[in-house]
Amino acid sequence: MQTALSRLVTDPDTFRASWPAVPTVYERDAADLQQLATRQAARELLTDPDIRPFSFGMVRNGALTAERACADHPTDTLVCNGLHRSYPPVVTLCKELADILGHPITGNLYLTPAGAQGFGWHWDCHHVFIAQTEGVKLWRIFRPTFTDPLESHHWSKIGFSSEDKEHLATSVPDYEFNLTAGQVLFIPRGWVHAGQTGPEHHSLHITFGVQLLTEHWALGKLLEAGGESAELRAALPPDLAGRNFEDLAEHLRSTLLRWATEQPLEQLVMRLRSAQRMSIFHGEPT
Repeated sequence: MQTALSRLVTDPDTFRASWPAVPTVYERDAADLQQLATRQAARELLTDPDIRPFSFGMVRNGALTAERACADHPTDTLVCNGLHRSYPPVVTLCKELADILGHPITGNLYLTPAGAQGFGWHWDCHHVFIAQTEGVKLWRIFRPTFTDPLESHHWSKIGFSSEDKEHLATSVPDYEFNLTAGQVLFIPRGWVHAGQTGPEHHSLHITFGVQLLTEHWALGKLLEAGGESAELRAALPPDLAGRNFEDLAEHLRSTLLRWATEQPLEQLVMRLRSAQRMSIFHGEPT
């Protein structure tokens, strides 16, 4: 029986055992992936209010342009974000994939004309499946300059050092793939990448983003339960600016450890499970 995951990877059981550590290409069924999106579907997305994405626009060389959104533009990349909320084929796959992986899944469409580049070098703060449905796109990929980024470590906030820019401009990529229709490229979060089309072929792909629930997220959810503790709800003193913050930090650490140790395990399990389910429902970490 075909599952959402088997539509994207060749061995779902191996994939579910652990996240791939490096960019990986999977050979899948081009006709099947084209059921997710085609150029004609992109045209319909822009004109039908019932399936129109909540965010869309045109991008060229890493910047938004003032061009009207169009599926047949000669130079700009059409970007349609949030298809996991509006476009039935992508909505269904994202929901099924989220049930399998246990992490929220988003879906965006990118349609790039021949001889063009939408975005420059960047990294994502989540894992991505790039499902090529039409045409060809060359992807160049470098190892992370920042390991396992959270949203607060987005590339646009951190940026690249001068050494990083020099490396990207002059070095051979760690990986290079010429992705064709029917192939799916998995890129782990943090890997620096950029894609561009050649002079002969346009490119259309759906990016499925695995909005990772991390240990940082899980600990935050457990800490929210601290709001039920009168001790943890206690106000800090009015002369806070003049306090010894080393003493305060030590006090807070010991209080937190004591509280966490005293919590019934079944209550923590219930809170984590509920938070995971709500994240899947909303399509993003909550």
